[in-house]
Amino acid sequence: MTIAARILAVVALMLCAASAFAQNAPAQEPPPVADKGTTPQLNCVEENNKHMREGNHLFYRIAMSNKCEQRLKCRVFAAAYSSKGPSIGRATLVLAPKSQGAPAQIYDFKVKGAGGMTTASHECTVI
Repeated sequence: MTIAARILAVVALMLCAASAFAQNAPAQEPPPVADKGTTPQLNCVEENNKHMREGNHLFYRIAMSNKCEQRLKCRVFAAAYSSKGPSIGRATLVLAPKSQGAPAQIYDFKVKGAGGMTTASHECTVI
């Protein structure tokens, strides 16, 4: 077998392997789609909540990001109950589509005391 024939055989083998790999590669899953109307948009909104302290200030941080390609407007409701009394907060956050790579939108909710019970919910709609 000549050198040219060997090179052609190796190239043909490499092309076969590349096409087999491309056929077995997983298809990229499309991003989720937002629900119609005003809902929690559980398939689109990622929410991370935690208690924070900066100096003498106590607050509950609600960070929300969008996993969908539609722009969302979310109304956030929060309540905290501690030994120093209740705290109630509301905010509106606008979440950019995932493809824009925007950072999470943050609502810092001031609380009266550390510990206790804190709860938060949200309602989102496509804008």
